[in-house]
Amino acid sequence: MDPNTGGVPTIAQLGQYDLTIPNWEAITQSLYDRVAYIAAGQAQLAFFNTPNGSGGKTLSDTNLQLAGQLPANNQQLIQSIELRFCYTTPTVAAGMPAAFGAQAVAVQVNDTYIFYRSGNLQLVIGNKNYLQEAPMGKFPPKTNFRVDAAVTDATTAGAAFQTRIAAPYIEGRPYLLKAALRLEPTQGFGVTLNWPEGVQAISNPATVQCTLDGIFYRKSQ
Repeated sequence: MDPNTGGVPTIAQLGQYDLTIPNWEAITQSLYDRVAYIAAGQAQLAFFNTPNGSGGKTLSDTNLQLAGQLPANNQQLIQSIELRFCYTTPTVAAGMPAAFGAQAVAVQVNDTYIFYRSGNLQLVIGNKNYLQEAPMGKFPPKTNFRVDAAVTDATTAGAAFQTRIAAPYIEGRPYLLKAALRLEPTQGFGVTLNWPEGVQAISNPATVQCTLDGIFYRKSQ
């Protein structure tokens, strides 16, 4: 791409974007997978083991096509890694970001802190670790749900009610891979989150999404 044209490809450069040549094409696309985090905690969470269409997973959970590998004619250049902790599941109303009722602790804040404060992440490609980092807080997602709010409440003689608005998240520099990693077709890979220091219990069941962001390569049409 010619910088003298302001980033707009010239006619001569359009050939690199053709989709009908016997070659590879590259698109902006991540690999992602979401798994359940039980309230009691667990010693390990494993990602990219169950493809879309298996084990009840849909495209909202994962875009993995095969268990633990990419199919033929597919490659991924991993440029960054992120973890998104969703502190409630759709079936747990008590864990929603805003609630009104009897006075209680905003457990969403505590659960988010508990998840990100400890543990370690390992990325394995083939039979080798290519990334080992701790704690989970080093992998903030690039986007977040943010709430700025102020509320007031009044109590009655018989009961005390409380409006709670808590949408905690972790932020910081995305975990960018200075040396990007290439996933080749049919090459085994996986990501695990590990807590050798002990399981981290939370108040409500949650989910965790792992995203391997980067560039997806496939054979052109």
